[in-house]
Amino acid sequence: MDSGTDMPPHTTPTAPATVTAARPTAVRPTPGKPGTKPDEAANGLRVLTYLRLHWLMIVFCGTLIGGGGAFAAWELLSSKFESYALLQVQSVPPTVANQNNPGQTRTDFVTYLKTTSALIKSEFVLNAALRDIKDLPTIKSQKDPIKFLDEELIVNWQDGSEVIRITFKSHEPADAKKIVDAVQAAFMKEVVQKDVQEKRIFVDKIEEAMTDMRKHLEKFATVRPGSPKGPDQIKQAGGIADATAPNGTPAGVGPTAPGQLPAIAPEAAIAPPINPNPVVQPASFNTKMDPRTLVSKIASLQAELERLPLSINDGKRRLAVLQQKMEAIRNAPVPQATLDAIEKDHDVIVQILTTKKAQRDYEFYAKAGDPNAPTVLQLKQAWDAHETRLKEIRKEKSNGIEGTRRVAEAQKVATEMEELIHNLNRMQEQFDVAKAILAKSEKHLAELPPSEKIMTIEGREVAGYRPGDSQTESTDSIYRRLVQQYYTTQMELNSPTRVRVLQQGSSPTQKEMKKQIMATVFAAFMGFGIMVFGVVAFETFAKRVSSLADVKTATPLPVVGVIPCKPSEANSRDAEKRTAANESLDRLRAHVSQAWLARGATTVAVTSPLGEEGKAFVAFGLASSLAQSGYKTLLVDFDLRDPQLHDFAGVPNSPGVCEHLRAETDLATALHLLPSGLHFLSAGKWSDEARKAATGEQLENLLERFRAPYDCVVIHGHALLTAAESVEVARRCEVVLVCALYRETTSPLLKRAAERVTTMEIPYSGVVYVGATGQEALC
Repeated sequence: MDSGTDMPPHTTPTAPATVTAARPTAVRPTPGKPGTKPDEAANGLRVLTYLRLHWLMIVFCGTLIGGGGAFAAWELLSSKFESYALLQVQSVPPTVANQNNPGQTRTDFVTYLKTTSALIKSEFVLNAALRDIKDLPTIKSQKDPIKFLDEELIVNWQDGSEVIRITFKSHEPADAKKIVDAVQAAFMKEVVQKDVQEKRIFVDKIEEAMTDMRKHLEKFATVRPGSPKGPDQIKQAGGIADATAPNGTPAGVGPTAPGQLPAIAPEAAIAPPINPNPVVQPASFNTKMDPRTLVSKIASLQAELERLPLSINDGKRRLAVLQQKMEAIRNAPVPQATLDAIEKDHDVIVQILTTKKAQRDYEFYAKAGDPNAPTVLQLKQAWDAHETRLKEIRKEKSNGIEGTRRVAEAQKVATEMEELIHNLNRMQEQFDVAKAILAKSEKHLAELPPSEKIMTIEGREVAGYRPGDSQTESTDSIYRRLVQQYYTTQMELNSPTRVRVLQQGSSPTQKEMKKQIMATVFAAFMGFGIMVFGVVAFETFAKRVSSLADVKTATPLPVVGVIPCKPSEANSRDAEKRTAANESLDRLRAHVSQAWLARGATTVAVTSPLGEEGKAFVAFGLASSLAQSGYKTLLVDFDLRDPQLHDFAGVPNSPGVCEHLRAETDLATALHLLPSGLHFLSAGKWSDEARKAATGEQLENLLERFRAPYDCVVIHGHALLTAAESVEVARRCEVVLVCALYRETTSPLLKRAAERVTTMEIPYSGVVYVGATGQEALC
């Protein structure tokens, strides 16, 4: 025991009047006043506090993040150079003859614009353009140039306009212009010029067809089958008057150049037919029948004979399809659901078990003896028979389940096949009948006298009609259409193309610098915004005590002490901070002595929600202030697991409370008298025996021995929320001080600790805020 201590060990001196006083009644805090919800102004101040605490990190990290974001925005959203080319699409196709329907053409103009735009971005046009631009840096850097051009190339037009705009944007200005020019040139070459070439090929084919038709017409014009060969025969048969001209050309027919169709003479030049030798008709021939009706009948029969074979062939193809469908129904595999249902059938299960038993018997005897023994071979035969029977049963069950469904499907197909076969037979009969009637009608027409063969062909009355004249007139009609098509196509070729180049690639320009600058500035400020948001979010979720208002909001206990510096700052060389800390501890001592010790309280427990929250600093400072003010004070370090007060006092940790609890030393030997007049009892060496002894009646007796010779006993306890011993000590004290350290204590834990103190019904309690500002310490 240090000098100045005359208390004998294990003796209880006469207690002062304050010691024998009754335990004060617990004073509960008024509900509703402390711990109220902060208003919006308090929330705003709290946010400003968070920013003030982390301003350096916000500036540093915000600069890094903002700079990186600004660089990325500048690079990714960098303004590209834009070049565009223009194509003009005529709303009405230009033509020399101007035979188009303008209304119909304008109706299809929008469709033509869409088709043209699609062709500009088509794969074959882009492939043609790549032949000229494949070495450009913009194209070489792409893995799939076709896909890149399809995505980046913009083809658009405005409603009501004939101009199509081809636009491309690139970081390389020269590449943008070259790509636009290449795509425009490829479109004109691969689409527009190819269309012109195809029309020229079409014209050549028309010329070939015209030449062929002309040869046929010349042959029919010179020699008609069954026509008279000489001039006398022509006159005799009712031919043309003045059949031959002086130059030997038939009258009514102009001179014919080689390879040209002779011109047809006017109808006035044709003499009426004369038939000096009328043909005597057979008795069975009806001379009053109209040849026009007969020819019309022949034409309809020919059309029927052309249609029926096509219909018959189509019906045969449909019949083949139905036969394949019938075969597919017959050979369709059994569905898995049906197979699963068959496997669950009772007969199948019984046969499977019988088959497996026969298999086991055979394998057993085959392995046990001679596999070729007669008995073993009989077992093998029995196994095979059961296997065969199992397959038969499965097939029977499958046919029973699937048969009905397949029969229904087959009946539908069979009904359709039957109807189709009936139609085929009917059409074949129609074909045979029409063929026979046509032959009879043609024979009937051939037997008509020439005077009755007057027909209307192409709107003209033709006398002396023969069946071969129909072929001549049909060939002539085709020839006329070919001539019309030939000259129409020639006029289209001589007309300007519907699509023409209005402007090649323009000089590349940048048009989106404002967007790039705004995005870069936004990204720079976003870095600071992210840091601010992160700090506020972290502090909001962490809920660390940052001000006196946070302490008052978090706990229902009154704030009885405010210390304007942290423990580390109070022990620094800064005299102002040491003085401020001593002044705040003296104010705390004054409040404790006047409000509680004067009312009979003698034991003050100093604790905190968790460890390292300033309770050791407050306990030592309060006890020292009480001792210096004249109170005979004992300071006990009851934080047996993590003792710290011996470092403040500058004495060894043992012997102390743990040794006294284990009865290894007496109280007088363990006490230390400090220069300030404070008696100090260290924690000692922790053990499980000391933990067991610091409970119940033993703890009560120990505290009574502490109180007996002293005016005030200050006990530095464990953290209130982590050790059971702290609760045991606190509920046996008249005063409990809960310490909250700036930026270390969290509001939820402080609130929980205060609620635990309240439930223990301790007479006097309060909160000591450590680390406040100088302004807060004046409150």
